[in-house]
Amino acid sequence: PPRNFETGRLHPISQTTYKIIEIFGNMGFSVKSGPDIETDFNNFTALNIPDHHPAREMQDTFYLSNPESIPIDNKRLEQWKNIHQHGGDTGSIGWGGEFSNDIAQRGLLRTLTTVNTVKYISENPNKPCRVFGIGRVFRNESIDRTHLPEFHQIEGIIMEPGANLPMLVTTLKTFYEKMGYPEVRVRPAYFPYTEPSLEIEVKWRGKWLELGGAGIFRPEVTEPLGISSPVLAWGMGLERLAMLV
Repeated sequence: PPRNFETGRLHPISQTTYKIIEIFGNMGFSVKSGPDIETDFNNFTALNIPDHHPAREMQDTFYLSNPESIPIDNKRLEQWKNIHQHGGDTGSIGWGGEFSNDIAQRGLLRTLTTVNTVKYISENPNKPCRVFGIGRVFRNESIDRTHLPEFHQIEGIIMEPGANLPMLVTTLKTFYEKMGYPEVRVRPAYFPYTEPSLEIEVKWRGKWLELGGAGIFRPEVTEPLGISSPVLAWGMGLERLAMLV
């Protein structure tokens, strides 16, 4: 791990990472990881983000020229085409519009680590799990006090029968309390892949600071994978948390 050459101490990001791994490990979670390069399908399509969603605009995502395209199984493409356009068998009416196989197979630098957890549960749809990961993500952003083009995300899920919103909120509050922030609140939010959705805030120097988002995966995400249990999910920014610590 990177250390300060003068003091020999671990880099603050590494210190925070190890602390997070220890906390979630003690809470019964295992670690999962994945590649930086992904398909548009895994990064957006499988998370119920349609072709015309603003998150797909070029100023947000680094699309690649090599590999420009990564093949996706035609059966999976047709399955999600039905979900996006008509809602499939989920009870949703879908997004409407057109679904492009070419767009779904584009190569990109992942914009969120949620792709890792979705891929994991797609391979283990009937296996209850508690997993998390910490990985780099990339956004085509201008650098300012709240944005970076490259940063790290902490991602986690709980998939098991009976999982519910109070369980999700309690898990997040327990995590932040162990990180040294006992005052935690959540408020309603919107994400295309969770419902209900919420944002997590902690009290810092007398003010509420937003640190991440969370929710329960929508049927449009889980039903095509053959998952029947609720999936609780959350994502947090590592750098912001490291600065607080």
